[in-house]
Amino acid sequence: MFEMPLIQPIVPLGQIAGPWMTSWLTPIWFLSAGLAIGLAILAVLVLVFRVVSAIPPWEQLSHGPAGHVMAAVITAALTALIWFNLPESFVGSDALREPLLLGIALALLCSIVGWSVVFCCSRQPASNAFASLGEGAAGYLGISALVIVFVGAAAWGIGAATNSPIVADPVKAFASIPQVFSTGRDVQTRDVPAAPQEGEAPFVPIRVPIDAELLESLTIATDKTIVLSDAEKSEDFIKTPIRLAASESLEWTREQKLEDLPIALEGDVLLYAQNRELDPATITFTSVTVPPVPEATTLIITAIAVVLVGLTLLLQQAVAPRASAVAHATVKNELAQPLFLVLMLLGVIAVMLYEFLSFNTFGEDIKLLKDCGITTIMLLAAFQGIWSASSSISEEIEGKTALTVLSKPIQRRSFVIGKFLGIFWVLLLMFVILGAFELGAVAYKPLYDAREASKEMPTWQICHLEMVRTIPGLVMAFMQSVVLMAISVALATRLPQLANLAICFAVYLIGNLTTSLVSSTQDGFEIVKFVAQLVATIIPILEHFSLQAAIDAGNPITMSLLSGNLVYCLLYVLLSLFLALLLFEDRDLA
Repeated sequence: MFEMPLIQPIVPLGQIAGPWMTSWLTPIWFLSAGLAIGLAILAVLVLVFRVVSAIPPWEQLSHGPAGHVMAAVITAALTALIWFNLPESFVGSDALREPLLLGIALALLCSIVGWSVVFCCSRQPASNAFASLGEGAAGYLGISALVIVFVGAAAWGIGAATNSPIVADPVKAFASIPQVFSTGRDVQTRDVPAAPQEGEAPFVPIRVPIDAELLESLTIATDKTIVLSDAEKSEDFIKTPIRLAASESLEWTREQKLEDLPIALEGDVLLYAQNRELDPATITFTSVTVPPVPEATTLIITAIAVVLVGLTLLLQQAVAPRASAVAHATVKNELAQPLFLVLMLLGVIAVMLYEFLSFNTFGEDIKLLKDCGITTIMLLAAFQGIWSASSSISEEIEGKTALTVLSKPIQRRSFVIGKFLGIFWVLLLMFVILGAFELGAVAYKPLYDAREASKEMPTWQICHLEMVRTIPGLVMAFMQSVVLMAISVALATRLPQLANLAICFAVYLIGNLTTSLVSSTQDGFEIVKFVAQLVATIIPILEHFSLQAAIDAGNPITMSLLSGNLVYCLLYVLLSLFLALLLFEDRDLA
């Protein structure tokens, strides 16, 4: 007898793949969603620039010194606004130990916005803004960002279509964005009247606005002996009152039960306090609140990074069109060379190899994955930058191509700065692509190690934390490669390619050994100490850009360290470009 085959029920994709897919793809979705938000904001800004360019008084600002004054004013106002409203989730309270460096770095980033608001609103740059963002380095960077956005959107869409979400709570993450700016550490004080000479002191209601759903920790401290309760009268007590002596504190964290504290987080009264001493008491409430999804900070920082990069590209085209033309030609030339594709392929293979290679570090393989991956990307990018600078500038000078270029209305400084900017964008493109592979590998590594060791599957928050802690290391590695590339640009104006490569290699070795060199000569002869100090002054200390110590200790890289490295990198780049312009100014090109 013929029997109809049984129809197998459709199993949701999330159930087939298991929770590991959610743990891996959710951090990647945060990155892609931040990129999407940044691209959307950048598109809106371009439209705003077009509208503002139709206002004659504002459009005329970019044609005179008044534009720079206005840009400086906007930069100062924006820096002050952000500084006094900077959420702790961005930097952390401990990271503000170096407020000067953080302030300088913030002012530098705000200057991109300030000058863009003025000079990108000129009629021609505003009308060509979308075209500028679709060609050259901007086009390649945009394509790379869109690929990452597509991966995150595909993970979200497939989960929604199969009714088995792969991305964990994306709507809640978007809703947490406004709360990133309203949460953090808050300190409030309340006074309690002194106890009467006779009779029992009353319980005084203490009103402290605290959102219980967002509360991460709460500390209650007092300078006098008090009693805390959840009601005004003893017969209404539900929880046991707590007595706090002077200088004592009561601490509560989210891991504990809220019922352990005699507080009522419903209504406007937090608790009731009774002063047991004859002097007024002061109670200090220190609360720490966090968004429902603290990882929403990743969305904001990623979007800000995209906007800053896009504005920098637009500002380059608006302020220095001739140097921008040289940069555009340099990008096209370098990306057409086989070296770029070979280095990219080597980087991808290396990162994938580190992902599945067993380092035998007793559960610390992820640290070596970060260190080896970031170091490999930095070395490949540095080699690309040094090779491009030495070959592009030296060969064009020796082959008389530079003479042909400079016969056009392009000055020598525009030629040098354009070459630097072109190679800079090539390095950034390498870091974006290889860095995306590195972040994906780091996000997957805890899952892979858990499977190999037959341990419990890590949550997506753990994978996200490991991925986010890798991003500052990539930024520092990028700064190091840019410093080496800037030195190579300066040397390429006078030296041939082979000598340039040799000197840059020596600078890389000495720069990573400068601290050890100086410390080892402290007890030596004075002439040796002088030479060591001289080398440390001239050669950039590349150890500043190393993240190995932070990775080994498991500590995050603070914003103060990033800010200091940004200022250090910018100073050496400016010094190298000044030297390049000085050496190239009287170079005989004929």
